[in-house]
Amino acid sequence: MYKRLFSPFAMGKVTLQNRVVILPHGTSMLRDGAITEDDIEYYRRRAATRPGMIITGAAVVHPSSARRQRVLVEDYSEHVLPGLARRAEMMRSHNVVAVGQLVHLGRELIGMDADYPALAPSDIRSPRDPFPPRVLDKAGIAELVEAFGHSAHNLQRTGHDGVEIHAAHGYLPAQFMSPATNIRTDEYGGDPVRRFRFMREVIESIRNHCGSDFMLGVRLSADEETGEGIEIADTLRIVEMIQQMGCVDYLSITLGTRGAYVKDLTQPEATAARAAGIVKAHCDLPVIVGQKITRPDLAEQLLEEGKGDMIGMARALIADPEWLDKVRDGSFERVRPCLGLNQDCRSFAPHLHCAVNPEAGRELVTPFNGAAPATGSRAVAIIGAGPAGLELARSVALRGHRPVIFEASDGIGGQFLYAASVPHRQGLRKLIDFYQTELRRLAVPIHLERRINGPQDLTDHFDDVVVAIGAQAKPVPEEFAGARVMRWFDILAEGAPAPMGAGRAVMVDDGTGFWWNYGVAEALVVAGWQVTYVTPSAAVAHQIPVESVGPMLARLGRGNTRFRVLGQLFGVADGCAQIIDMTSGEVEEIACDLVVMQTGRAPNALEQNLDGGDWQLHQIGDCLSPRRMANAVFEAQRLGMAI
Repeated sequence: MYKRLFSPFAMGKVTLQNRVVILPHGTSMLRDGAITEDDIEYYRRRAATRPGMIITGAAVVHPSSARRQRVLVEDYSEHVLPGLARRAEMMRSHNVVAVGQLVHLGRELIGMDADYPALAPSDIRSPRDPFPPRVLDKAGIAELVEAFGHSAHNLQRTGHDGVEIHAAHGYLPAQFMSPATNIRTDEYGGDPVRRFRFMREVIESIRNHCGSDFMLGVRLSADEETGEGIEIADTLRIVEMIQQMGCVDYLSITLGTRGAYVKDLTQPEATAARAAGIVKAHCDLPVIVGQKITRPDLAEQLLEEGKGDMIGMARALIADPEWLDKVRDGSFERVRPCLGLNQDCRSFAPHLHCAVNPEAGRELVTPFNGAAPATGSRAVAIIGAGPAGLELARSVALRGHRPVIFEASDGIGGQFLYAASVPHRQGLRKLIDFYQTELRRLAVPIHLERRINGPQDLTDHFDDVVVAIGAQAKPVPEEFAGARVMRWFDILAEGAPAPMGAGRAVMVDDGTGFWWNYGVAEALVVAGWQVTYVTPSAAVAHQIPVESVGPMLARLGRGNTRFRVLGQLFGVADGCAQIIDMTSGEVEEIACDLVVMQTGRAPNALEQNLDGGDWQLHQIGDCLSPRRMANAVFEAQRLGMAI
């Protein structure tokens, strides 16, 4: 079905068995800057499906770019080489081209501590970090240029097929090339040619250390999406200079800088495709196009349209490492979808995980390392068809058990569907569509509008009963109740009402700073309300992934949303909300026509009603404790592997 996507591609001295490239993404499954067996197994699961090429997550080239947590590969050091060699050998055993990406972070601390000052071409502080960098002198520049060459040679020594220079996302090579971060007046700054000098010397250093046969790629942000930063016209000039050198084998095109380059579900698909197509039309070098490509038909279309020669993906194969095998088999509907949440895969707590795939980052952890088929088939009653119940049904059915789902409402999805009802979050429904397809394929019975209140409602024999009935929104406290006071959940369930009066609303959250607060605020804005957002927290949206915060606040800002931090609802009077300042104790009255309160959630109770039956009783998801979808899916799969 996808002839271009699965066709070979010759590049440099190597040939890729297909056009799928797993883009660099760190796992943080390291110890003392060296690769662990957990990291190797993570990549092995994906290499086993035979992509054309894997570019591993960025390795730092010099101690000045290492971090105290030591969760970045320290490619400059001898002690990491055995692990690098094992990982590269594993990839090549699957006929996968193995490329290592190299980086110096420059002024970016990436949210970690360092034992050295940040280094940069100019003393312009990153807006993401508190301290200005130390300006590199010429001796320091020469040392880092040599470090890139030395680290590339370490990749070559350990059996890699090539190296990629990370010159995108606002890291050191990009800092030299960008007019926003390089205001030098010497031979390393002042005009595009001189700003390119550091990059030129890094490329030459790698070639001097590794020779002409070692594949060399460069990753570029075609548009840094920042004021006065690199734009597409600047990139085309950079590409011209790279091509004129005659020693680079490919380009990988992306958009953005740190904190904004991993596009979430609110962004369009194939975000960088237009820019990649412009670059490809402007040069003769092979081009990788990536960023938010998850569908094979879209990948095939981009190849047809000449937007790139290879398709780069990362999160799609975090969510489902069998993506390639399922697409080859014509079973794309069976692919566990990446939702673009940017939560578990970007929080690194303590390393890479995935909200929809609990196995990611747990490839060697029991029971996620491959539970054996069930020794005896058990009848399993699952009460509730939210993500927890659906994931459990799939997991136990795959192992040979006989699940039956009972759902009180007239459809599956549970309250997760409410999360998908707010603006820009409709893509969440893909997960429920996936479960529906899987349970239909596995012939799992689903009884809708079937409420279970006690043992008498389970008329068949079951060996296990699993309660997965979620949580419910708490009511508005009595002292705040009134005609113009609504719960946050009422907005999710019924939609935002049409503006009344002057159209002013106050949204009061509980300090948790997550989507169920800000999604409701967006729904109010889209409905036409002018919102004042009040939070007892000292920060805004502090639990939302960093790549999502900027776009979300921009959307709210376009609706003239105002924010009050360290505030709490004190009372509701006629035509206003009374907000108490938690630091001074002063009460401010904010004129409004509607107050929406985040009231929190309480677990739905059923377990005690079912206790004492002739079955094993279990409880998972929000009815155990109200949390996030990722927790529910994790608990469901863990139980499903254990029954």
